[in-house]
Order: sequence, then structure tokens, then C-alpha cells
Amino acid sequence: MDLELRHLRCLVAIVDTGTFTDAAIELGVSQAAVSRTLLSLESALGVRLLHRTSRSVTPTTAGVQVLARARHLLADAEELVREATTGHTRLRVGHAWSAMGRHTAEFQRRWADRHPDIELLLVRTNTATGGLAEGCATSP
Repeated sequence: MDLELRHLRCLVAIVDTGTFTDAAIELGVSQAAVSRTLLSLESALGVRLLHRTSRSVTPTTAGVQVLARARHLLADAEELVREATTGHTRLRVGHAWSAMGRHTAEFQRRWADRHPDIELLLVRTNTATGGLAEGCATSP
């Protein structure tokens, strides 16, 4: 089975709303569809993602990890759609704390003037590589 964004949206909705019923309302589907979608996701991953009781739904250890990744993937998918439909892109530049100085504000102004369709995001990471080696400069 292929992993689909709807599986991830379902997991996030269940955890965020606290119940399968409220997740169904948020997603605009039936409670049974939410249950089937979660079971399908758990089957695809081969792991249980939620502890279910009659009063609560909480993520398992694996569920916490999958939930964190799901949130990032969904945010990336939304960003992709936004960029594709608006033509607006974002450039993230990682830098060490000492890399920016008195020329930073002028650089940002010039960037905005010359590249109005590309948002410049400066990401400060306190590592020698400015977060590039760790992948921090590309994180949302």
C-alpha cells in the first residue's frame, strides 16, 4: 500500500481533536472512514500508532514519531501547493551566529527589491556549518 497524505491528515486530526468523531467532523468524513484510514495507516507501517480507550486517544511511542514526521510532511505539501499555485518561493539560508553583521539589513533590502517573488529566510543555527550539515537550514 502506498502512503497517502490523507492517512497523515487523519492521524493528525485524531490526535489534535482527541476523538475519532471530532476528527471525522474536521475532515468531513464519517467516523467509520476515520477508523478505516487509521487502520490502513497502521497496517502499512506495521505498527500501532494510537492507544485507544473509551475515554481517550493517545499516541504510542511510534505514534509520537510518526505524528511529528506527518506534521512536517503535511506542512511541506502545503508549501509545495502554495509555491506551485502562486509562483511564490522561499529561499532558506542557514548561517552561524557570527555570519550576520552590519550588512545584513542592506542585503535583505536589496534581495527584496531584486527578487520580490522569492522570500528570503535567514535561519540562524549555532553550529560551525550554519546548520547545513545537519539539515537545519532547509527545515520549515
